[in-house]
Amino acid sequence: MNKDKFETLSSFGLYVWLALIASSLSLFFFMPELFEPQSIRQFFTDNLFSGLLVYFIISTVRGFTLIPLTPIVLAGVLVFPPWPLFLVNQAGVYTSSAILYCMTRYMRFDNFFFTHYPQQVEKLILLLRKRELPVISLWGFAPFIPTDMIICICSVLRISVFKTLLGVSIGEGIICAVYIFGGSAGLAALLNYLQA
Repeated sequence: MNKDKFETLSSFGLYVWLALIASSLSLFFFMPELFEPQSIRQFFTDNLFSGLLVYFIISTVRGFTLIPLTPIVLAGVLVFPPWPLFLVNQAGVYTSSAILYCMTRYMRFDNFFFTHYPQQVEKLILLLRKRELPVISLWGFAPFIPTDMIICICSVLRISVFKTLLGVSIGEGIICAVYIFGGSAGLAALLNYLQA
């Protein structure tokens, strides 16, 4: 019965994702002016609160899809000012991580990680038993390692949700600050160079 729920949820998610991609591609081909960088940037400048709300929702829902946060942050750097983006991104990290922590066993993400990454999970469990907070923080900081995995493992091992969220927010906060503030400075320098 649990397997049926998971497969139904996975199928529904796949159909929603495919519909979103088809809609986006249709808009891109029939209305390409909507996708010009200046149009996108102007839209988000005029609608900052709405754009940040959409960004928050996307970064919160992202945890269920196991999509890395990095591409979403880098896309946000292109259209949002750095400070609001950083604050909304951190709020998204908290909500996504908290929901994922609570829903890990129900959505069977623990089975996914234990099946697909058994050696990494075993190493992670050994590390977590020695030093929980530093391991969670360093894991969240590592750019090419899925932070969602550490959240699921912490949930399965019943490490406190507070300690898990604190560790993830430290690691993700540092790496996202580098992405957001470094990316914004680099983008501004590039735009100034191109305009000169």
